[in-house]
Amino acid sequence: MNHNTIDMHKSFINIVYKINMNFQNTVFGNKITSQKYPLLITLSFFIIISCIAFSQNNFLKDGDFILFTLKGEQILFGDREGVKLMTAPAIGPVIYAIVNLLVDDIFITGKIVALLSGTGIVFFSYYIIRNIFGHKIAIVGQLLVAFTPKIDVLSLQTVNELPAIFFIFASLYFGTKKDLKFSDIIIVGALIGVACLFRYQAIMVLFGFMVFMLIRSKKIRINLLHVVVLGIVFLIAFSPLLIYNYTTHEVLIDTSGNYELINKTKYQTPDWVEKLKIEAMRESPTNFFIDPDLFFKNYFYNVFYHNPDKLFHFNSISNISIVPTVPFLGFIIFTVGLIYLSKIKPDKTTIITLISSSSITAILVSLLGDIETHFFAIIIIPLLIITMRNIKKIEKNFLPLLIISVVFMFFMSTYPLSSPRHLLAMWIIFPTLGAVFFVEIIPKIYSKIRNSKMNDIQPKSYNKTIIVIVLIVLLVNLAHSYKSVENYLYEQEPYSGIMNEVTKTFERNEPLIEKGIEIKQISKVLGKQPGIENSYLMASNISWLYYVDTNLIITNFQDGVKNDPIEKFLTRENWSDWDIWYNSINNYPADRHNKNRDMPDYLIYSPQAILPWKYDIDQTQYEDLKILADPSNPKIPSNFELLYKSDKSGIVVYKINKVN
Repeated sequence: MNHNTIDMHKSFINIVYKINMNFQNTVFGNKITSQKYPLLITLSFFIIISCIAFSQNNFLKDGDFILFTLKGEQILFGDREGVKLMTAPAIGPVIYAIVNLLVDDIFITGKIVALLSGTGIVFFSYYIIRNIFGHKIAIVGQLLVAFTPKIDVLSLQTVNELPAIFFIFASLYFGTKKDLKFSDIIIVGALIGVACLFRYQAIMVLFGFMVFMLIRSKKIRINLLHVVVLGIVFLIAFSPLLIYNYTTHEVLIDTSGNYELINKTKYQTPDWVEKLKIEAMRESPTNFFIDPDLFFKNYFYNVFYHNPDKLFHFNSISNISIVPTVPFLGFIIFTVGLIYLSKIKPDKTTIITLISSSSITAILVSLLGDIETHFFAIIIIPLLIITMRNIKKIEKNFLPLLIISVVFMFFMSTYPLSSPRHLLAMWIIFPTLGAVFFVEIIPKIYSKIRNSKMNDIQPKSYNKTIIVIVLIVLLVNLAHSYKSVENYLYEQEPYSGIMNEVTKTFERNEPLIEKGIEIKQISKVLGKQPGIENSYLMASNISWLYYVDTNLIITNFQDGVKNDPIEKFLTRENWSDWDIWYNSINNYPADRHNKNRDMPDYLIYSPQAILPWKYDIDQTQYEDLKILADPSNPKIPSNFELLYKSDKSGIVVYKINKVN
């Protein structure tokens, strides 16, 4: 990493140091400054991330935001019928496209959207937690959010996740007030509706709020009225998408998770994949129960291993734990914090409940599951049961966070979430409980260790202990953020363990190469080609379109029929119905009805990993097309003109000259 980046991170460390120098006075002192430090943390986050975003993040690396924005532009400028988004609403991309009309640079637009959304999340995190626990815990919670590596990196990335999370956090601020007013309920419904215009998953937060409103008091009629009002306001805010879908495609929801199931599900069979492909091409709703046995096998794997791993680091270093570097530590903090807030006592009833629920769960896991992938059930189910038994003892305005997290996890586990960022909609409970753990629980533990009552300990003594522990956690997270940002910005070797990563950082002698630089270099070559704006480029991702004004035909080079000539691959003559359908909706311009049959004028070939659901890979042209990696191979058609070849990445660029 160059000197500018190192200086920025040093500045960040200095800011953290200054904040912590004042931590004792602001958090534990008698005079509490309720606004200054939350704003300072938010502003510091904004300044540091914006400096990195606009001085170090020089080349486009992500395809998500450009894909959504280009499809939004296609909708804005007249071709609504040709656009289909696989798993996202259409209104969000239209909003991105409108913003980009002002900025006129998709990459910069994506940075601005990510930066403002990430900063808003840090800002609202303080006020959500303060609603429930007050200033002390809220400050620590906000610091935990600001120093979460995944939040830091996402605030740099041009992806489609953070705007929805921002609106969800805003809704949680209004929904966690101690005195929840009718106007707050209206605002919550509106904000969740807006969040759903960016990501459908936000509706799980709506369900969580509805459950909370039904159980928050014994006034059943009022509770039902509030649920109805919440739902109506949500529908009003969500209605632009419903109107767009109906007037354009004559459906209310123009998406389906069938492709997500095909692409990411762990346990699958060729027959199951083919059935889901048919459902996807029919544009039918997500069909979870084509094979019920497979569905439940995948569901319990997701809910008890795959998705919790993204929260607590059982196996994956990419997670959103409070301390993402250390396995299981985030879960321990979560568990202790939840038990403390639930005021669970180790009495006879609690012990019997724990033993019986753990035993029953363990028996079911041993009979029906696999201890290696379902072990979390033996821990989390008893914890949830004893928490539910004590739910009346929990702060009422903490319940939305708890209920939303449970609802979100159990519903969203119908999918294997591919990234920790997909869990951020329900995540605020974890830094909240982490802050409770550090500010309230640690002093009690400290008191027990000193074998005296809390009042007998000098406040300064336990204050210093808390400050040291929180500072250590923040510094560990800062180091993790540093490596995460570095891995995002620069070409890196695969992750090889914490100690190896530390060693590589200190032993590095050569400057790192920024990711995306080769895309720009190749794009310069393509951009010089005459008539490129009216040509068609065949490639495996959409990122090229940021640098080259052209049309795109998407392929993963795993299509066609084995032993066919390359010319038939280019014409898509023998591609399967699924490959043509998937290809057409992801092309640029998008072509969901497959009206465009243009041949590519240019081709970018790069080695591709085999897709997990490509059971017919041996029958495709995947192996045949590998000759494209060697421009000297005599089997390459004579009208293929070499424009660029990279010895490092293996990318090869050809111009396909017209044959007379």
